[in-house]
Amino acid sequence: MIHFEFDEAKLTAVVRNAVAEAMAAMPARNEPPPAERKTLYSIKELSAFIGCSTVTAQKIKNESRIPYRQIGRKVMFDSAEVLKAMEQGKKRR
Repeated sequence: MIHFEFDEAKLTAVVRNAVAEAMAAMPARNEPPPAERKTLYSIKELSAFIGCSTVTAQKIKNESRIPYRQIGRKVMFDSAEVLKAMEQGKKRR
């Protein structure tokens, strides 16, 4: 059988350092993961992206709560801009 003798203060310091290093390596809670930027080409794609119905997505677009580009009848959304606008909307409430 192996017998170890240790100093409680040294063990405490080692554990604290290990925990501090692990915590520093973790991403902050408030930082969203970087989003892959892509173009959404329809209300249906937008609704799937933000997780709502197509009716709600159309309402959000019509109220200009998210940025979009329109050429003729074709509507396009930049995913990064949508996420940014949605985050800013949460902060205002």
